[in-house]
Amino acid sequence: MSKLFFYYGSMASSKTLRLLATAYDFEEKGIQIVTMKPSTDTRDGEGFIRSRAGLSRPCIMIGNDLNLFDAVKEYNDYLREKGEKLKWVIVDECQFLKKEQVDQLSDVVDILDIGVMCYGLRTDFQSHLFEGSKRLFEIADDIEEVKSTCECGERKTSINARFDDNGEIVTNGEQVEIGGNERYKAICRKCWKIKVNKKLSKE
Repeated sequence: MSKLFFYYGSMASSKTLRLLATAYDFEEKGIQIVTMKPSTDTRDGEGFIRSRAGLSRPCIMIGNDLNLFDAVKEYNDYLREKGEKLKWVIVDECQFLKKEQVDQLSDVVDILDIGVMCYGLRTDFQSHLFEGSKRLFEIADDIEEVKSTCECGERKTSINARFDDNGEIVTNGEQVEIGGNERYKAICRKCWKIKVNKKLSKE
C-alpha cells in the first residue's frame, strides 16, 4: 500500500542528505523513482538537489502552476509503455509547494498507487508554518521529524532564524527569502527567544 510521507526538520538537519541516500539506494535496486523540487528554491541552480555535504543529483523543477498529479501520471504512462512502473516520487523543499500541489501528491498515492516522500522545513524564520508543510501535516500518512541539536548543545533545533548582513536576527519580512548559512541558522526555541528579546531591548 502506497503512502504519503512527510520528513521535516530545521535547516542543516541532513534532510537532503537523507533524501539523496534514499534515492541512491532505490536506484541501486532498480526501483523507478523521480526526484523533484519547487522552482522557488534557487540556491543550487536549476534542475539540481544538493546537500550541504556536497552530494547532488538532477531533479525536475516544480513551477507554481504545475499540476503534480498530471505530471507524474504522464511520466508513469511513459514508463508503462516500456513495461515499467514508477514506484516513488521524492520531493525536496516541499514547504514551498502550494496547498493544491500537496493534494495532487495525495492523489498520486491514492489513485496511481505511487508512494510519495516529501522532505522540507516545518516553519519559517518567525516560527510560522509554510503552506506546503501545513497541508502535509494535515493529510500525510506518516510524519517524521529529522532532528538536530542547537548550538547551545541542550535542545533540538526548531527555528530557522534569519540574520541580516550585520549578524543581527531578523524578526520581520517576507516569509520566503532564499539563502543558506550566510542568512539562516537553525536554533532552538529558547535561543531564538533570547536573540529576539535582545534585539527588541535595543530598539
